[in-house]
Amino acid sequence: MKKYFNSINKVAAVLFMVAIAGTSCQKRLEKDFFNPDGFTDPTIEGFYAGAQQQLGIFRYSYGEFYHTFRAFNPMLGSGGFVNDGVANTFGWGHSPYGDIYGKLRPIKSLQDLYASLPDNQKGDYQIYFQTSNVIKDFLFGQLADAYDDVPYTEAMMAASQGYFPKFDKQQVIYTGILADLKEVSGFLKTYTLGTSAIQQNFKKFDIFFAGDVNMWRVFTNSLRIRLAMRLTNVDPNLAKSVVQEVLADGAYSKDRASSVTLVDKQQDRAYEFLLNRSIQESRDLLWAPQNMFKVLRKTGQPDDPRLKVLFQPDKDGKYTPMPTEATDVSAIRSTITSTDLAKTFPSMYNRSSFERNLGMLSMVLTSSEIHLLLAEAGMRWPDLGLNVANEYETAIRQSIDIYYENNALNKDVTYSGFIPESMPAKPSATDINTFIVAKLAEFTAANDTEKKGLIFDQRYVHFNMLKPYELWAEVRRLKKELGERVNKAPSNVKLMERTIYPSSEEVNNNANFLQVKAKNNYTTPVWWSGR
Repeated sequence: MKKYFNSINKVAAVLFMVAIAGTSCQKRLEKDFFNPDGFTDPTIEGFYAGAQQQLGIFRYSYGEFYHTFRAFNPMLGSGGFVNDGVANTFGWGHSPYGDIYGKLRPIKSLQDLYASLPDNQKGDYQIYFQTSNVIKDFLFGQLADAYDDVPYTEAMMAASQGYFPKFDKQQVIYTGILADLKEVSGFLKTYTLGTSAIQQNFKKFDIFFAGDVNMWRVFTNSLRIRLAMRLTNVDPNLAKSVVQEVLADGAYSKDRASSVTLVDKQQDRAYEFLLNRSIQESRDLLWAPQNMFKVLRKTGQPDDPRLKVLFQPDKDGKYTPMPTEATDVSAIRSTITSTDLAKTFPSMYNRSSFERNLGMLSMVLTSSEIHLLLAEAGMRWPDLGLNVANEYETAIRQSIDIYYENNALNKDVTYSGFIPESMPAKPSATDINTFIVAKLAEFTAANDTEKKGLIFDQRYVHFNMLKPYELWAEVRRLKKELGERVNKAPSNVKLMERTIYPSSEEVNNNANFLQVKAKNNYTTPVWWSGR
C-alpha cells in the first residue's frame, strides 16, 4: 500500500491526541500510555483510540456544524429560507483545511510507529494500520471534495523538512483513495483477530466498531461505493468497476444492522460539544423548507411517513412549510415566532428528533444512502444486474425505519416547548406499504432523467440538515445532468462550488500555491463535477 505520510513529531502528536480524547477515555489512556514520571511513551494503540475519539470525523462538533448550517442550509434548501431578492455572498465560517489535517496527525503518528516496527511485530498491528487507512481515506475524501486539489502525496512531512508540499490533483487523490480502500477491503476479507494480546486488545481500542472486523469491511466497501459514484461525470469506467467489485464482494451496507451509525457515549456533554447546541442556536434557519415539503407531500399521494419525525406541527397543529419564493418577505417574517416553541409558525425541524435528542444517531453511512447510489448505478449500467426499483424502494423503507428509530431515542419529554406530536407513533405496515406503492408507481412512470431526479429527491430528504457535506457533493455532481432539478435553494442563493484555501498557504507555501491560485475561489467547479 502506498504511504502518503512521512514522520512528524510524535510527542506533539501524543499531546494533540490527549487534548481531543473524551474524558472517560482520556483517563484510561493516561493510565495505560503515560509514564507516571511525566515522559510520554507513544503507542499504536494510544494513537488509534485517540484518532477515533476526535470530534468531526464521524460525528460533528458544535462549532463545525453551527457554521456549516449557516453556509449550507440556504444553499442546499435544507432550511426554510425565503427569496428576499438579495443575492448571497459566499462564505463558510468553518475551515475544513486545517481542521482535517489536524485530525490526520494521530493517524500519521500511528503509521510512523507501525513503519518503524520490526517485521516480526507488524503482523499483530496490521489491523490497526489497515483500518487507520480507512479513516485517513474518509478524511482525505472530505478534504478533496471541499477544495479540489490539496496536498496529499507530500502532506505532513515537516519532520523530514518537507515544509512545502505540492498540491495534488483531485483526480490523483481519488485514484489513490479508491486503490487504498480496495487493498484494505481485500485484507479484511480474509482477516480474523488472532489470540495475541495486541490483537485481542483491538476490541478495546476500536471505539467505532469494538473490534468487529466485518463492520470495518462493510464500512470500507460502502465508502468505496460512495466515493466511486462521485466519478460518474469524469471516470464512469472506474466508478462502474468499483461498484461491480463491491457487489461481487457482497459486504456493504444493506440494512439497519450494517448501517454505520454512532450514538454518543457521553450524552450529558452532547449539548456542550455536539450538534445539538448547533441546532439550538440555529433555530432561525431551521424552518420546514417548502421544497422538501414538495417531496414529502405530493398531490395524489399519501404523506411521506418521515414528515412527522423530520418536522413538528405549527401553532395550529398543522404541518406548514416556509415558502421558498415569495413576493412579500416582510409579511412572512411577521408571522414567524420562536418565542413560544410549542406554538411556532411555520413548522420547525422536529426538536424531539434533533435538538433535544441527546441520543441522536450520527448517520455516518446508512443503507439508505447506499441503496440510492445503487439505484442510480443500476440505471447507468444495466449490466450490473441491479433491480433499480427494488433499490429505490428499499432505500425509502429503510430511511423511514431509521428516522423513527432516531426519534424514539429521545428520552426527554419535559423540555420547554415539548409537544407530544413531536414523538409520533410509527405508521402501521399497511400505511407504509400504501405510501411505497404510490412512490413506486411514480418512479416506474418516470423517464430515465426524472428517475435520477426522484432518486436525488430521496437523498435530499434522507440527508436533510444532518448530512450537509454529502448533499452538497450530490448537488454539485448531478448538476451537470439534471441542472436546476437538483436546486432546492431560493433562486437568489447561488451554489458554492468549493471553498477557499487558508491565506497561510499563499504566504507559507507560495511556490506550490501558485499551482492552484487561479482556482482559489467559490465558483470554479471541482474536477469530479465534470463542469
